[in-house]
Amino acid sequence: MDTQKDFSFSATDTYQTGLHSVDHTTWIPTYNLLEKYFSSSAVASTKDQYVFTATRLINLSRVTNNLLRPMDKDAERPILLVNFQESMITRAFKESLTVKDSYYYVFTQDGEVVSTSDHAASKPITSEWLANVLAKKSGTEYVRVNGQKMVVCFDRIPTTGWLSAVFIPYDNLLATVPNMFSYTLYSTILILVLSVVLASLFSSRITMPLKKLLWGIKQIGEGNFNTRIETQGTSEVNLIIHKFNQMNDKIQTLIVQNYETHMKEMEAELKALNFQFNPHFLYNTLNIINYLAIENKQTVISNMLVELSEMLEYTAKKSGEVAFSEDVKYLQNYDYIMRQRFEDKFQIEYQLDAELNRYTVPKFFLQPFIENALIHGLEDREEGGWIRVSGRLKDGLRVFTIEDNGKGMDEATIARVLTIAEDTASMSKSIGIENVNKRVKLIYGQEYGVKVESKLNVGTKITITLPG
Repeated sequence: MDTQKDFSFSATDTYQTGLHSVDHTTWIPTYNLLEKYFSSSAVASTKDQYVFTATRLINLSRVTNNLLRPMDKDAERPILLVNFQESMITRAFKESLTVKDSYYYVFTQDGEVVSTSDHAASKPITSEWLANVLAKKSGTEYVRVNGQKMVVCFDRIPTTGWLSAVFIPYDNLLATVPNMFSYTLYSTILILVLSVVLASLFSSRITMPLKKLLWGIKQIGEGNFNTRIETQGTSEVNLIIHKFNQMNDKIQTLIVQNYETHMKEMEAELKALNFQFNPHFLYNTLNIINYLAIENKQTVISNMLVELSEMLEYTAKKSGEVAFSEDVKYLQNYDYIMRQRFEDKFQIEYQLDAELNRYTVPKFFLQPFIENALIHGLEDREEGGWIRVSGRLKDGLRVFTIEDNGKGMDEATIARVLTIAEDTASMSKSIGIENVNKRVKLIYGQEYGVKVESKLNVGTKITITLPG
């Protein structure tokens, strides 16, 4: 009858290995725990008697007087010994062995078998193959084991440094894969169908906006400038469509502005229409009256007739922008006649930069402001009235001012004067300040125009800004 082995644990190779594992944990490959420490008959054999072990020297310290002190050099250090059942590796690989006749191996770096599901077969590797795959750490290779082609999937376990490998018979693995020709054929057909469908979808998303854009361009060519195209998303084509819609809106705006500009220029000429029926008759008549005034020594009347004749000639000219010097001459003609009419109860002073004569201005540009000052601002003055007309270049702009010392205006009157009337029928009766303001904005832009500053019983200052 066998008896329990008589041994000292400190003399075993397990203890000695742990004693030298100072800086790291050492893993001991699978061994028979019962046979190592007991006689085979002393303990019944079980399927879990095979274990692999992790061991390490524990270098403890002790606390003395609140100070941490290491163990004495001669003191015996404890050994940490953790045994793992080899069956846990078998369970871990169970899900990986789905192909018939496949099996696994776990090797140490020295080629020693830690665990395997193929206990009956000899070790299926060589030391050269093991060194090669250990260098690769993980991967898949083809090998021949006993003349049979095998697929080997291997990986290195970082904790222990051991190599785990699953050996799968190539023929059995191939049998689990569907027929490759049929699979490839059907896959190719499916991919082609999907490609055609996707290409059609993507093509329609690209070409449909282009078709809409071409339709819109055709509509513009036929004069339908109110055409708009709906956009979707933020693609480049839809961005072009968005700009196309903006262009249409701008064209419509420019058409309206051009029409309104033309209308305002026509309105500015309304006073001259009656004289355009027979200008020669009017000029001849004025010359006859002027001749009679000279014969009767009526110098003032003669001068007024000359000024009036020049005004009529300027008025009968084609509408639009004119040289600034011509508009100033017309203003001075008007000034002379009005001073005679009001018997010099006011004076007009001109301070105009000569450089302004290089530019053009809207016709009847300054006269409405002088007329407004005389009729409304200075109407109650018997004497001492003055109007100052100035013009200069400043910061790339042409700035004109008309100042007077008349009775001035309140805020409500200023707002009414600058109101841009929408009723063209009512505007045809006058070419006032609001008419000039709108013509300036239509010709040069909304940032230019007329500004009115006024104080009751002090006077009024009109500022007109044009581009330089």
